[in-house]
Amino acid sequence: MKKIQEVLSLYRRDTRGNIMVLMALVVVAIMGLAGLAIDLRFTISQKEKVQYALDSAVLAGALERQKGKTDEEVKAEVREYAGALIGMQGGGMTCETIGVVLDDVSEDINANIRCTQPTFISQILGRDHLDFTVSTTSTYSVGKVDVAFVFDVSGSMNSYNRLSLLKTAANAAFDTLLPDDKPDDKTIRIAVTTYNNSVNAGSYINDVTDGVSLASDASNLAASANFNSYNGKRMYDSATGKRFFYYQTGTCLDYGTCDQWSNWDWDPARRFYSDVSVKDSCVYERTGSQADTDAAPGSLAWIGAANPEWYFSYNDRNKYRGWQEVAYGGANSNTGAFRNDYATCRDSGPVPLTDNKAALKAHVNSLTAGGGTAGHLGIAWGWYLISPNWKSIWPADSEPWAYDEVNATKALILMTDGDFNSQHFSASKNSFQQSMDLCDQMKAAPSNVTIYTVGFQVPDSVQKTGDGRTILEYCATSPAFAYSAADGDELLQVYKEIAQSIADLRIKQ
Repeated sequence: MKKIQEVLSLYRRDTRGNIMVLMALVVVAIMGLAGLAIDLRFTISQKEKVQYALDSAVLAGALERQKGKTDEEVKAEVREYAGALIGMQGGGMTCETIGVVLDDVSEDINANIRCTQPTFISQILGRDHLDFTVSTTSTYSVGKVDVAFVFDVSGSMNSYNRLSLLKTAANAAFDTLLPDDKPDDKTIRIAVTTYNNSVNAGSYINDVTDGVSLASDASNLAASANFNSYNGKRMYDSATGKRFFYYQTGTCLDYGTCDQWSNWDWDPARRFYSDVSVKDSCVYERTGSQADTDAAPGSLAWIGAANPEWYFSYNDRNKYRGWQEVAYGGANSNTGAFRNDYATCRDSGPVPLTDNKAALKAHVNSLTAGGGTAGHLGIAWGWYLISPNWKSIWPADSEPWAYDEVNATKALILMTDGDFNSQHFSASKNSFQQSMDLCDQMKAAPSNVTIYTVGFQVPDSVQKTGDGRTILEYCATSPAFAYSAADGDELLQVYKEIAQSIADLRIKQ
């Protein structure tokens, strides 16, 4: 009996040892599971960071694609952008080369990446790493967009029903960009400007041009002192507060004695806009160092106030007739005495950025056409409407996004049916060259404006650059952004396509 008790005692001691071994194994398992949970949570955090990096990269790639970069350049941009962000995450994570696929049909950018995250605690269970895969898809635009529509309303737009067809196409573009079921989040806003041989600044005329108040001066000193610069200023009669311009008269009295060397003087008499059928809100191009920039109006950067000009040509008969008509009445733009080309803009002034589709449609439907084609003015004013440098000019709700606003872009849609053939006599360059200069600056940093161009029934004989491009081909962000339309159906389709490409940008879930 005693031996049996000794054996049982030994067995009890052995059981305690087994339990200790079992308990050790359980503790290790629990620690391993807890460590796996910690490592898994860290890996999920790393995956979220990689997802953000890849989303941002394809969005950046979409912007580069929209600027006309090649497919290979876009792929390199996506890889470089994402790689830089992923490299900042630390934790020993390694990732394979990012796969990037550009879909030419849907215009999507697809990207994917596989990463490996080392574990820290799970290694005690033999799990030394965790793998994950991330993918994303972006289309070809951005979340916030300022869009400027620039419409040609020169006289040729009255031919072949062009203006009416333009209105239909523009309204369709508005419907695409601002669908009725779109949230009122102000992410897409549209501005409109028109041009013929000048631009109507509308109610903004005082904000964008320089003004001077002049008293009557019988000695002609005020007239002569201001003549050289007066076409750039709004002149006011100090006694009445009314805006006016000067006109010229002569000293010779008959046709036989009048020639270009005769003594022609300035008459201090003033002609008020209310006396002549011209507008007082027309403007021409900015000249000088700010001619091709989007600098805000101000000293050395004022927009030119397009005053009518009373003048005499070097033709003797026109000089004499001009003097007779100025002195006795009846002068008009068909004679040698009165030139109002730059003070005959259309009624349609600029429409600052808005998402009020009804107001945009009403404005476009009211457009009329006439006059010459100063396309550079339309380009400049389209840029001004979406430039943050002009935010003090426009209403608060129409302030353009900053150039460096996150996920924001700016687009300008330029339309014409012919040559750019009109510029103010004070300009040092013709309309074609001014347009090239403006487009160069607008597409460059920091503006980075995407330019679409639309040629509507443009003849083959239009001006070309030295390398054979039209101004529309030159100004477009890339050849793919230069459109042409031969009839109303094509014009409608072009505007719909452009509007859709602008409206589509998003990260696809």
